[in-house]
Order: sequence, then structure tokens, then C-alpha cells
Amino acid sequence: MTPASHQHSRIHLAEKLSRSEFFQTYSSAYQKLTNLPLSLEAAREGAELMNSETTYSLTGVASTRVPVRVGKTLVAVLNTGGVRLAPADAKAFTPVAKALLEGNYSAREIQAERDAFHELPTMAPDRYEAALAMLKTFAFQLGETAHRLLFASAQTEPEPVRQAKAYIMQHLAEPMLLETVAREVHVSLFHFCKVFKRATGTTFTDYVNRARVEKAKRMLMRPDARITEVAYDVGFQSLSHFNRSFRRIASESPTEFRARMKSSRGTALAA
Repeated sequence: MTPASHQHSRIHLAEKLSRSEFFQTYSSAYQKLTNLPLSLEAAREGAELMNSETTYSLTGVASTRVPVRVGKTLVAVLNTGGVRLAPADAKAFTPVAKALLEGNYSAREIQAERDAFHELPTMAPDRYEAALAMLKTFAFQLGETAHRLLFASAQTEPEPVRQAKAYIMQHLAEPMLLETVAREVHVSLFHFCKVFKRATGTTFTDYVNRARVEKAKRMLMRPDARITEVAYDVGFQSLSHFNRSFRRIASESPTEFRARMKSSRGTALAA
């Protein structure tokens, strides 16, 4: 199996986990108790995350990644999203605004990020540590669930679904019409919708958006990649649609994701 195939399998597994009743029930309870977002993403090819990892942005916003494993294999990562461990003062956003200005972001984009920053939840450090302890236990249980899902899905995937997934990944940057993909895999629209939803547990549109967001995450790891360009390069037709989809799927904005990844790299280099 190629690295791309491995990554595709991890993405598919993470999607199944995130749609499972177990994850939905726990994440709902977690968010009600902590007021923190919680998302699950597929582990990236070659990624290493031995233990939970908390990073801090320029403004002191904390975010934590907790590994989910099947045996010793990292298959997914739980993300808490951003949280302030102390109330933000009037100057807290200044370093971010300066960085965005240097990156030639527009006043509108900077204001949107400022609004998102001030909407972040605040939590006392001891409560945050308690929340992370809960997440570590949850991550272990998710690993057990992932193992059962892998065993249950060992049966062969329907050929039209397999072909559709390959087509989607090859044409991700292009406009993606349901009718076109159904025609490409030589089945009726009705039959395609039925077998695709049954096999993946999600709709065609949601699957495409998730695939695009995953690709966007990889592209945003490049420091020279502009968020607007990434949005269009992965197939979104507008920046607003990209931002909404990214936040819905990843529980953070593209800017927050990039800042967290940059902070993670800095922490790793300093270690």
C-alpha cells in the first residue's frame, strides 16, 4: 500500500470514528462540561506523537493534541481547539495583528481573526489539566473503538465507492458534481448516493469537503502558502465557504491551525 493509500485509510477511519455514537456522545458531554471544542483528525503520514502535546500561541492561547492509537500505530489525533488560560487584555491580540499585517492580510481578514480570538473560551489552568486527563482516557477508548471498526470493515468496499474515492482525490481542486462522479463510476445517481452513504457513513458533499480540508491542512504547513490561495487550490469556490467548512470540520480556523502547527514545530525544535 502506498503512503497516499495509507493516509486515505487513516482519513476514512478518523471519519468513521468521528461519526460513531461513542464519539458523538462523549464529545457532546465534553463540550458541555468544558465549553471547549473537540475535533478528531487523521494522523498524517510519518507523524509522530508519543504523548499529548500542548502548544501556546503568541497570545498565550493553548491547544492540545492527544494521540489515538491502535496498538502502537498512531491513527488519529484529538484536538481541543484554542483556549485561554487567563483572561485576554486589550493588547493580547497585538502580536497576531502584527503578524497578519506582515503577511499582507486585509483589514477585513484581520478583523475576522480578532473577533474569533475574543470569542475563545477561557478556563483556569487546573480545570484544563483535568479536562486533558479526561481526554487521555477517551483517546485510549477511541483506539479500542478504532480497532473494532478496522476489523468490521475488513470486507471489500463496493467497487463504485472505491472508484469514486480515487476520482475525488484526483480531481479535488476541480468543481465536484455528484452527477459527474456517478457517471464516472458507471452507476445511476440514486444507486451511487445509496452505496456511497452506506460505505462511508457520510454524504458525498461532506466527504468531498472533508477531503479538501485535509489537503488544505497539509498545504497550510508551508509558510509561504496564502490561505486564500489554499482555499481555491483545494477546490473551494470562496474564502468564506472554506473558512466555514474548515472551522466546522477542524473546530478551528485556518489561521488558528497554522499558528498551532507553527508553534508545535517551534516547540519540537526547542526540545
